[in-house]
Amino acid sequence: MDYYSKVYFLSIALLVAGGGACYLLGLSKGKAAGVLATLCAFGALVLAGMLWRGSPGLLGFHPVFELPASLSLVLKFGAGPFIGALNFLVMLFGFCVVLHSLTYWRTDSQGRRFYAFALWAVAAASVALCTRHLLVFLFAWEAVTLMLYLLIGIGGPAARAGAAKTFSILGFGDAALILAIVCVFVIGGAQSLDIDYLQGPGRIALTSGGHVVLYLLFLIAALAKAGAVPLHTWVPAAAEHAPVPTMALLPASLDKLLGIVLLARISFGFFGELTPGLKILLMVIGMVTIITAVMMAMVQHELKRLLSFHAVSQVGYMVLGIGTGVPAGIAGGLFHMVNNAIYKCLLFLAGGAVESRTGDLDLDNLGGLARAMPLTATGFIVGSLAISGAPPLNGFVSKWMIYQGVLEGGGYLMPILLAAAVLGSALTLASFVKAMHGVFLGERSPALAGKDVREVGWNMLFPLGLFSGLCVVLGLVGGFVANGILSAGMAEFGRQTEAQAASFSAGFWGPMQAVVLILLGLALGMVIYAVGRTMKVRRVRSFLGGEVTMPAPTNVTGTGFYLTVRDLPFIRGVYGDAERSAFDVYRLSGQLGGQVVSALRKLHTGVVATYVTWVVVGVGVLMALLFLLR
Repeated sequence: MDYYSKVYFLSIALLVAGGGACYLLGLSKGKAAGVLATLCAFGALVLAGMLWRGSPGLLGFHPVFELPASLSLVLKFGAGPFIGALNFLVMLFGFCVVLHSLTYWRTDSQGRRFYAFALWAVAAASVALCTRHLLVFLFAWEAVTLMLYLLIGIGGPAARAGAAKTFSILGFGDAALILAIVCVFVIGGAQSLDIDYLQGPGRIALTSGGHVVLYLLFLIAALAKAGAVPLHTWVPAAAEHAPVPTMALLPASLDKLLGIVLLARISFGFFGELTPGLKILLMVIGMVTIITAVMMAMVQHELKRLLSFHAVSQVGYMVLGIGTGVPAGIAGGLFHMVNNAIYKCLLFLAGGAVESRTGDLDLDNLGGLARAMPLTATGFIVGSLAISGAPPLNGFVSKWMIYQGVLEGGGYLMPILLAAAVLGSALTLASFVKAMHGVFLGERSPALAGKDVREVGWNMLFPLGLFSGLCVVLGLVGGFVANGILSAGMAEFGRQTEAQAASFSAGFWGPMQAVVLILLGLALGMVIYAVGRTMKVRRVRSFLGGEVTMPAPTNVTGTGFYLTVRDLPFIRGVYGDAERSAFDVYRLSGQLGGQVVSALRKLHTGVVATYVTWVVVGVGVLMALLFLLR
């Protein structure tokens, strides 16, 4: 085994062993599980940094397991520049979330289980990213789903419904993935499940209906894991009662990375060039995901659910960019995948900091926390501007590249797609104005009376500062990232030529001019504010009919910002249907399953002659099929 293989497997062993030790620690150990988990996560992060910096390409050793019937399982892992960067980010998310959680948990029992499941989830996500074999990828993918189910369940009995829904929808996607891997042999005619083979000589051309069906099976798995419409409802369902660190680690970060990486592999790796129809399908899914999820986010009163709908909406931009099929759009979609994971983790962790001090995330019960928690408020504002696409932050750079991709590859749908993408950014900003006002600005809610609200500790502030800094840095050096790491990423997924490597840089727009204008605007605003502070305003109590009147309450809560939008004639009905889960595939599939079961029950009459008839009919159908397939 070479040096880099040892480094990689040591990082995975450290996470797995550390998780096991955390799980086995007794309640009498206090914070020992948290300290151990933090050390293990930091060690894995350092090793991932060594791997990313020095790895020239694939890591592997052959063969490891000899199986019956002359079969062998070869463990081969790859960590080029882009996958190495993603692996480092996975470890970084794991370390920051575990560090944040040191003072989050109310009981040692909850924390002990969280640390174990979180470390195992990070290890499984790393294996899924770096493996070069589909079977190993499948096992790691399933392990991430299982860890998500267990992590949601830590929220208590109230979280069980969300955990079950999550496991069901992701289980449906996982079943589609298993069927797709089987069909790679049956329909695709592949000779191996080696990913390098499938992205090279074993690439499947989309020349028949069977091949398109195979692509769609992979697509279902990718969209379910990433949380795109219509397989998105598990994200807000999980957010209702799942702990904030769980949402920050998996639905906001790791699941998005895994789902979009799989989408990238199949869209221009396993299947080569997509057909025009499939490109349109992806772009329409992306557009619908952007608009529907952000519209639902605007009317939420609870911060976790608001952030969860935005986690869904941002997936739409990634799917839209990849669906364009042009280098600028693809690179923008991959870059947005990275950016979204960073600022979405930042936003959830800021929400967790607020919850740790107030015990609540309902926007009606918060407000005015910026004075008591200025650093947390700053991190939340940076994340809000980044997700809204404000320059010079990272979200702006990747969204601009996606816009360029839509202009180049949107075809006749280009005006609609571009308008939807820009509108989605505007509505995102509007939604986060509501969130910022409801949590940090405005007047403090009476519900906070008597609570000692103050800034959180360093373990929660460090991840906020780190991710805020990354939002700024990646916005300023987006051109370097686009021309370097992203071009390597497209090559690692099986699609890249030297010409393409240079072409998508046209989608990057340097934000420095916008930064200068923004700074000038802020300076002018501060001057106006300072001048206004020097002016004295005479304030007296209202006097009416000989009596001094008490002022009527005129403050508007953040949750009331967009009630007029919710009450618009057409939108009011759509919102009502959405709240009744009229578009929820989980509920619809449950109803369909119930109808099928009811129909089958009617066949059980208890009459032997009826059963014999069905047996004869079934045998006849089987014989006919065997005759036709002979």
